[in-house]
Amino acid sequence: LLLSRHGPLGEWRLLFTQEAMILGQVALSLPILVAMIHTALQELDPRAWETTRTLGAGSLRATLVLLREVRFALFAAIIAAFGRIIAEVGSAMMLGGNILGYTRNITTAIALETSKGAYAQGIALGLVLLLLAFSLNAALHWLQGRSRLQPEYLA
Repeated sequence: LLLSRHGPLGEWRLLFTQEAMILGQVALSLPILVAMIHTALQELDPRAWETTRTLGAGSLRATLVLLREVRFALFAAIIAAFGRIIAEVGSAMMLGGNILGYTRNITTAIALETSKGAYAQGIALGLVLLLLAFSLNAALHWLQGRSRLQPEYLA
């Protein structure tokens, strides 16, 4: 409703554009991302900030050290938000309109192909999407394993 032609943001003419799709995906993934990052930061020892500052780290360096401590939780939050985005069909259809060559993405193409009865093509596109998701998860798993093998001063 916000982006419709007669809505509050209608004069921007965002409906059925890639920008509208991006706004929709951000609106869907941001709560997941914020909640998971908030949880990760809550689990940090409250004395960690004071310790890094006492040891001579500036504000930026102390922040980077603390983010390094929760990096796997941050990666997990990013992966969860990405998973939410790549699985979303509804907002992409409503905000983008599934316009060939402009706003059609893989999830809307899957919905279109299966609704036309082209199940083989829909399944093939679904497998591509699964391959993308598995590849990203495998890369994260590899980075986590690689980081744990390195001594702390090299990581």
